[in-house]
Amino acid sequence: MKKLILMRGLPGSGKSSLAQSLDGLVLSTDDFFTKKGVYKFNIKAVGIAHGWNQKRAKQAMENGEELVIIDNTNIMAKDMKPYARMAKEYGYEIEIMEANTPHQFDVDKLAEYNKHNVPKDKIQEMKDKYEHNVSVEDLID
Repeated sequence: MKKLILMRGLPGSGKSSLAQSLDGLVLSTDDFFTKKGVYKFNIKAVGIAHGWNQKRAKQAMENGEELVIIDNTNIMAKDMKPYARMAKEYGYEIEIMEANTPHQFDVDKLAEYNKHNVPKDKIQEMKDKYEHNVSVEDLID
């Protein structure tokens, strides 16, 4: 059975490490901001980056990739819906996965552990918006 895994979690929570430990195609919007191994975030390009990653995911599903893993923060259900729609269209089972680390909502630890130097205040903003207990059913229109 083909599967789409939607990773979710705040920066530094361990979601990327968990995603990389799975045996599948990992796609992250962060890849858009990485050039020659250097990550350079541009807030003005976030919408473009998400569209770019969604296009990659659609291509992977069209090609029948067995396991597609979306490694984004996905803090709200609306962030995951485009991927869920694609999965439904291409016959993929959908799973939502979080890295259930002891520090997954500890803003101080997340600011320390995240690899893209996301500042503590930004992580706090994301935590304040985080929708808990999102189910696959919440993603299907």
